[in-house]
Amino acid sequence: MAQLLLFIVYFSSQLWAAPYTLSDLEVLAAEEGHDEFFEHALDIRPSERQEAWKTMVTKMGDLYSRKILQKTELNKSDFHRIEELYSWPALKADDVYRLRRQEIGLRFLKTCLKSQNPCWNELKLFWEKDKTDADTAFKLADITLGLPNSPISTWTLLDVALKSPLSEFYCKKDFVMDALWGKIEIDYVRLGPEGDLMKKIDQTIHPDCVPVLVNEARKRLYHPPKVFDRELSFQILKSQNKANQEVTDFFYTVYLLDTPSQGELFNYSWNRVRELGKKISRREAVLKKLKGLDPLPDAILTSLDQTKKRVVLNHFKTYFPEYLDYYTDQCVKFYGGKGSFPSGNPTIHCQEFMKTDLAPLIIDEFKIKQYQEVRKI
Repeated sequence: MAQLLLFIVYFSSQLWAAPYTLSDLEVLAAEEGHDEFFEHALDIRPSERQEAWKTMVTKMGDLYSRKILQKTELNKSDFHRIEELYSWPALKADDVYRLRRQEIGLRFLKTCLKSQNPCWNELKLFWEKDKTDADTAFKLADITLGLPNSPISTWTLLDVALKSPLSEFYCKKDFVMDALWGKIEIDYVRLGPEGDLMKKIDQTIHPDCVPVLVNEARKRLYHPPKVFDRELSFQILKSQNKANQEVTDFFYTVYLLDTPSQGELFNYSWNRVRELGKKISRREAVLKKLKGLDPLPDAILTSLDQTKKRVVLNHFKTYFPEYLDYYTDQCVKFYGGKGSFPSGNPTIHCQEFMKTDLAPLIIDEFKIKQYQEVRKI
């Protein structure tokens, strides 16, 4: 009797464990029983997973993902289940499920990454499942920006986004442009002024992003957040054939007035200013741009290399005296309390320069007397 009971139990368990058929799955699909459906959908042999099976899987994937999205809060089990199903070829190939999976994943990650125990493992899992989707990459970069300990760098994500046809949209975001600018800066430093920056940019971003980068370079050329940005701006414009005569005249003039280093750029700048000495219309165009800068470029006045400082200033005295005149006029006006200077002193290093023995050799005596008079007040 005991053996008979064991046989009955074993037989019943075998019946209960029998794999579901396509007909069973059709019933579950009709009843929208997604939990049981996905539990047994893979019971069907691979050779039998034809169009009818794929249609049911995508239908139930749509149903299940919609129900998840209707939740006010998404939990970790929801996330993992959606990710598990995304490994199914039929669902990974389905555009609707792919978009829903993206939305669910991003919603979950955005919340959990800000918790006391950030879900970095889930972030890594989510990214590694699909490293090709530009929109996912961009949004992940956005939600992880500034968060410490991320296993994925911002640039790793943006590298995917900026090579896509949607790059023009992404490039217009400030944090994206800042990251791109930083990447190009590193490349430029490695390449040097004579390197093929155009090729490097072409390898980094989609052509649709290039006009946005060029516009950013134009802005930073005249108003650089940091000094080196001006040089990089010029090199970007030059690499894209956007550095016309006016831009080139301006850059080389300012380069010589800042803290020029010996090398190719110094030589180009030196020759350019000498060339401007023969063209008053071009000097006027450059001076107009210089007048729009605040503060005025004058870092050369603080150079510890006294020979270089003297030589550069004499070069301007000979070939571009209009700038020295304007600079000292602004200095006198500021210290004399005349004019409007909402950002403060536009001639930061004027005062210390006027005290040096070099000043009378560069600045007109009349200008120096004007300065001395206003400093007495």
